[in-house]
Amino acid sequence: MQSDEGTISTSGATAPDVIPGGSPHQGRRGFDVLFLLQHFSTEAERYADQVRRRFGLAHKDVHALNEVMQANRAGRPVRAGDIAQRLVLSGSATTTVIKRLVAAGHLVRAVDPRDRREISLQATDQAYRSGRQMFAAMAEEVLAVLDDCTDEEIEVLRRRLPQLTDAVRRAGRRAGEGTAADGAAERDGTSPAEPRAAPRTA
Repeated sequence: MQSDEGTISTSGATAPDVIPGGSPHQGRRGFDVLFLLQHFSTEAERYADQVRRRFGLAHKDVHALNEVMQANRAGRPVRAGDIAQRLVLSGSATTTVIKRLVAAGHLVRAVDPRDRREISLQATDQAYRSGRQMFAAMAEEVLAVLDDCTDEEIEVLRRRLPQLTDAVRRAGRRAGEGTAADGAAERDGTSPAEPRAAPRTA
């Protein structure tokens, strides 16, 4: 879920000097930063897990609310199918998450003004209040660190973090495509790296 300040995460730790088994990217400039970002993400997820339990929310509930809030702020319609795609959920699992959030008063279903045949999802005032409460401690801690940054450092973060977020999003799509290909290969009885043999001709 988001606070009014947006999605916020905590800081990480130092990166290891060596990866077990090595990496083709080891030695590249910024390689250690990759690990700092990974620790940052891990700690943010750990924080979200701690607070979501206090508010009686499941793991996917928080991510679904995040997606709806982002879409609402951007003025984009968001439907159940969008949530399923973004969270990689089945239709039935998505329906369960949405029903749970509606029952808890965090989401409402509304007719999409752009297409009255479609049902769009809207976050409620209660969802935003809960978001502010859930992420208040994180906002205070992170903003205290940012207060010590120079204007130039803030500008670098403001410019680079969206680019890094897009990079991770692209990586997720690539990983998803690889998973789908692996699954298809398993169903065909072939390995992903070993294409099916061409049928013999007489």
